[in-house]
Amino acid sequence: MEINQAGGVQYVVFLINKQLYAFYVEEVVEILRVPIITSIPGINSVIEGVINLRGSIIPVLNLHKRFRLPEPEKHKKNRIVIVQGKNENIGLMVEEVKMVTKFDENDVEPTSEQTIEKDVIVGFAKHEGQVIGVLNLEKVLYDYHVLS
Repeated sequence: MEINQAGGVQYVVFLINKQLYAFYVEEVVEILRVPIITSIPGINSVIEGVINLRGSIIPVLNLHKRFRLPEPEKHKKNRIVIVQGKNENIGLMVEEVKMVTKFDENDVEPTSEQTIEKDVIVGFAKHEGQVIGVLNLEKVLYDYHVLS
């Protein structure tokens, strides 16, 4: 994983369906290798299950299911990004964490009004010729019930 300390706002950049997305680094509590996930029958299919993280039970949301994308094969680069929800930590399963980097605010453009899912992407950052979708954490965590 690459770490870039240039000026700007810092982000954690990761892969979902081979596309780059990011959260503000302040929203991320930690990044884990995928531990054993205990499935829970009868809950929303977007929730993969729960993990035990140092004595705390953390729900794990599958971002591929969340965005209705095909699920990739599991591999050793898969990670769970632990983020701070409204009053709990929540794990987000991603294909791979690529880097922690900073984008200059001029490099992040707001989304157009034609977004598929309103407000889930707050902008697009340009970084070394790639486009990275900056996600709205609250919409990712709490607005998926409308999609299920």
